[in-house]
Amino acid sequence: MENWLSDWQTDVALAACEQCDWLYVLPPSRLAGRCPHCGAAALAALDETTNKPVYTHPPELVLPFQATPRQAQQKVLAFAKGAWFAPADLQGERLNGRLQPLYLPLWLVDADVQAQWQAEMGFDYQVVSHQEEYQNNRWHTRQVKETRIRWEPRVGTLQRHYDNQVAPALEEQAAIEKEVGRFDRQGARPYQPDVLTQAIARLPNRPPDDAWPDAQLALMQAAGDECRQAAAADHIRQYHWQPHFANTHWTQLLYPIYTTYYMDDNGKTHTLTIHGQTGRLVGRRLASMKKARRGSLAIGAVAAALFIVSFILLLAGLVYEVALAMAGLLFVVAVVTAVAAFIPILVAWYLNHHSK
Repeated sequence: MENWLSDWQTDVALAACEQCDWLYVLPPSRLAGRCPHCGAAALAALDETTNKPVYTHPPELVLPFQATPRQAQQKVLAFAKGAWFAPADLQGERLNGRLQPLYLPLWLVDADVQAQWQAEMGFDYQVVSHQEEYQNNRWHTRQVKETRIRWEPRVGTLQRHYDNQVAPALEEQAAIEKEVGRFDRQGARPYQPDVLTQAIARLPNRPPDDAWPDAQLALMQAAGDECRQAAAADHIRQYHWQPHFANTHWTQLLYPIYTTYYMDDNGKTHTLTIHGQTGRLVGRRLASMKKARRGSLAIGAVAAALFIVSFILLLAGLVYEVALAMAGLLFVVAVVTAVAAFIPILVAWYLNHHSK
């Protein structure tokens, strides 16, 4: 079997994560690292002549990183500094040491479309009515404007060429887009081998044949929007079509993110992702319950010591009246401190149950 990695025109290797099963093309120097997706396992090198993924061709287009590594590192440091009762592994230096640039694939589909379509077009219109209100011992008439929609059935014929309709190249595409956000594809550049000098590229797990139903859906949505615009309508519903596709062309686009990870008290890995264009960081910032409990125990120990001292002063108050007043004041402080001992645990619990 031929060495398909030579198509990438640079020195790269094939690797897989045994935990999440993601497949990567990457520089050989990065084989020693952990999986940039889950961070839970080290990458395992694969023999490209015996392990051929479902799609092996290099991309045609690449979106360059607009957020620099320095900007990504600053985002990570700010994330770590803002953590309350942070786990021992949630440190800015460690996170930055694990920071990896990663490219993810996306399909762009071009096609000629001929179709018969039918839909209901909605047109906004204003309805003016009047409402009677009783205020200040008298009735008042108030004019009310309400926007309603008039629906009309329409049919037509469509003959159109569409460019760059998006289809997922990964089964996880919807989850990734929901977490990280969308990317501006206007700055895409032709693939150059040097983009993989330091970065890792994820291989598609949905080849064009598998992604075609999603591409059809994107084409239908684009056609529906054009039909609505052609009818000068404000809304569209019940859109149906009978299309015929020709001259389809698939383009693989790589888009950029940074990833890093940290481990919680139980050794579970949590990945942080940084949008490669905007620099937006997403990921859960968890608190350490162990650290919170230690804080609560320390405050509780102070409260116990205050109770003991207040009790001793109470006994001394039998002889010295001033000691009795001090005992009462110290007892109040001890009660407040004892209540405060629960705060670290409550804060950590709240953060862990409300972090996104």
